Amino acid sequence: MNVKELPITRSGVIPLLIIVQAIVLLPLWFFIPSWISATTIAILLGKYYMYRQGVHAPRWILLVVVLLCVGGVFLQFKTLNGRDAGIGLISLMYAFKLLEARSYRDASLILFISFFIVVTAFFYSEAIWMGVYLLIAVLAILLGLVALNSPQGAQGIGSLGKLSGVTLLQAIPIMVLLFFFFPRSSTPLWSMPTDTQAGSGIDDTMSPGSIGALHTFDDIAFRVDFDGEVPARSEMYWRGLVLSEFDGFTWFKDQHSPIRQELDLPMTQTYQYRIQMEPNNRNWIFGLEDLAEAPDGAYLFSDFTWNRRRQTTQRFIYSATAYDIDFSQKPLSELQLDRYLQLPTGSNEDTREWAQEQRQNHPSNEAFIRWILSYIHQNEFYYTLSPPVIEIDSVDGFWFDSQQGYCEHYAGAFVYIMRAAGIPARVVTGYQGAEYNPYGDYYIVRQSDAHAWTEVWLDGEGWRRIDPTAAIHPSRVEEDLRGDASSRDGWMEEFGADVGFEAPEGLLQNLALRWDAIQSFWSETVMGYSQDMQFGWLRKLGIERHQYRYLGYGLLATIILAGLIFGYFVLRSAQRLEPVTKHYLLLLKKLEKLGIPCDRTMGPKDVLQVTRATSQKTYAKAAPALKTYIALRYQQEAIDSTMLKRFKQQVSRV
Repeated sequence: MNVKELPITRSGVIPLLIIVQAIVLLPLWFFIPSWISATTIAILLGKYYMYRQGVHAPRWILLVVVLLCVGGVFLQFKTLNGRDAGIGLISLMYAFKLLEARSYRDASLILFISFFIVVTAFFYSEAIWMGVYLLIAVLAILLGLVALNSPQGAQGIGSLGKLSGVTLLQAIPIMVLLFFFFPRSSTPLWSMPTDTQAGSGIDDTMSPGSIGALHTFDDIAFRVDFDGEVPARSEMYWRGLVLSEFDGFTWFKDQHSPIRQELDLPMTQTYQYRIQMEPNNRNWIFGLEDLAEAPDGAYLFSDFTWNRRRQTTQRFIYSATAYDIDFSQKPLSELQLDRYLQLPTGSNEDTREWAQEQRQNHPSNEAFIRWILSYIHQNEFYYTLSPPVIEIDSVDGFWFDSQQGYCEHYAGAFVYIMRAAGIPARVVTGYQGAEYNPYGDYYIVRQSDAHAWTEVWLDGEGWRRIDPTAAIHPSRVEEDLRGDASSRDGWMEEFGADVGFEAPEGLLQNLALRWDAIQSFWSETVMGYSQDMQFGWLRKLGIERHQYRYLGYGLLATIILAGLIFGYFVLRSAQRLEPVTKHYLLLLKKLEKLGIPCDRTMGPKDVLQVTRATSQKTYAKAAPALKTYIALRYQQEAIDSTMLKRFKQQVSRV
């Protein structure tokens, strides 16, 4: 019987196809626009209704609906290209294909396309739960293929599911082999830019409240795995951006900062680490101060920040080294002095005049810096996430009126005062601190760790990091922020003791850290298995890059050999599992030796008739065995062990 000629309306095939499509599309429904998700669900339900009613939708109606959906996607995204628009359109066309499916070819095409559609979920999430779910989806697709090629359709779903599961398990060794040895690209196959520029994390501007808004976000910014010595938490300043331009309210990144080619400064290596950065749709990446050389895929600016050539839309893993750089023998250029002393005219004049007056009392830069920090410590400055709103002259309003703010208020005001006093200074934004995960031996930096600090230039020393928020008296720190403030710059320990305490971790915290360790392993080892990682461990096996093609030849030969061995064992297993067929073939061989013109292409009834016509003597011996075989094979649902034993005995007597 040719299965391809059977209608797909046979028992359970179409409902199973609908279930398969729903499983494949389910992860996408959480990311694509809601109207596209609702439309695909309506199409699947409409197909089930038509299946139950035995009707088909007119093709002209399908054409109109398809055109409307294509137009809707274009209006939504203003394009049909890109990740979101492309996946939205593919999801709709995938569902419509089932709506018009009427033949075996249509159904098989849907199932084979499903293998490609299911991978698109990785465009949105590379989490371990997504990998497990997609494995289940592949099993469902295999079940659909088995049912489609079964004459009984989806009847006996248990046996069909067992066959699908065994097939998937048999494919896993080859999947693992291909994963480790198949040549890999420099980026994941599903890597593509997003259609939106929105992202989470540190931005390239800073205004009052911009960093404080991140304090409530517990999302992970990146994970850090140190190789060897680990710095104290108070020294974990993860440098991201330098903001040197100020318009009176907002600080901006210098748009003309040149790329640094090579550092000619004395430096000493301090820490080595590896960062696993989460997608944030930003170009800049973060590193532990001081930054001296850019990791692969990035470049170093003259202000010692790193940028990538493209936005981080996929998880980015890179290795880096921190250095202790000696700036003492390299003065600032005239251009740099102008940049780091720049102040806008016509704004925050009160603070400017106050800073210039106070500078008269403290002629040295060092003495003036310490006096300003002492001023913050001794006066009524508060560290809070909910300061009063200041609409204009943000520095004047903060320094003289509210005296309440988060790190960006203090950093911005401190740099303004330093510049007004003639001391080159700049704002640095990034993250401070980290949470240690003992179950994975790495550190977690979250969006809530976002922070702003400052750097001042001192002749004979170079850039010195100063964190003015550490100068705030502990009694004036908002309770939820005390742990943050007490862990800030160790250079300011003289202005206050550490008043925070670390509560013992509970069950939920331990479970969260354990899960994050598993997720980190999955992200770095499986999803982050890159070309460099592959070359790295292959080199340990003695295989160099120029020998890589021989590895491909060996991989192909291994797969072919594995297929042959697998086929051999399958055939042997099939023979062991089919004793009826085995003894029937033995019976045919005996009849051929006795002069009966028969072979395995003939049915048992035909063999019985040929035997009767050729030799009555042979017929008398063979007829009982042939009749028992017919009963075993065609007249019973299950093989009776007693009849099977009798059949073997009858064959032996021929």
